Amino acid sequence: MGTLNPYREFVAGISPTEFEVLCLEILKNYAEAEHLSDFSIQHNVFIPADDGTYQIDVYARFIAMGVEFKVITECKRYSSPVSREKVAVLADKVKSLGAHKGIMISTCGFQIGAYEYAKKHGIALLQVIDKNVLHVMNAANPETEEQKREIYLMIDWHNRLPQYYAKEYATMDFPDRTIYPSPQMMETIRREFVLATKKFCRNKTLSCRGETQSRKNYFP
Repeated sequence: MGTLNPYREFVAGISPTEFEVLCLEILKNYAEAEHLSDFSIQHNVFIPADDGTYQIDVYARFIAMGVEFKVITECKRYSSPVSREKVAVLADKVKSLGAHKGIMISTCGFQIGAYEYAKKHGIALLQVIDKNVLHVMNAANPETEEQKREIYLMIDWHNRLPQYYAKEYATMDFPDRTIYPSPQMMETIRREFVLATKKFCRNKTLSCRGETQSRKNYFP
């Protein structure tokens, strides 16, 4: 029985153009998270192999310890959880092309069989998730000044976040590691939020007692 995963069935309603741009940003952040050097990306390339020519959504290369590593990525706008068979196709491409790593980025989650196959064959699974799924806002009939302040801060923080996240099924059948946005992006958002909160507290009549603790509540 797989992990209880509420994200598995969610589908990110992202346009093809947005998804294409986001996938490139995700891979750049992935390279940053892994501290890769000399990282380069090619989009929509055709690579010949002994058993035919393969179309690759994103082909990346980087240098580590003087060796060039090759990574192939499939970017798929699926509307239902990704099956084991689709991951197996990517694993076969990795093997045929002599690549060192395969990554699948999907707008939906992954079936338990897909996760288990990916784990066994070294395929990284990344799910694009809308921020509205990750950050559910509770704004039910605020009555006190404190509640109004809390809701204002919550909405302001929420609005500053990128629309879509990319989370990896890194250690379990569950998206448990954030790849995008990067820590650097989140730090910039935090600083801007803190400055805006201080300005809000100076200019508004709402009470700002406990301001520091409130800010901490919204940081993932």
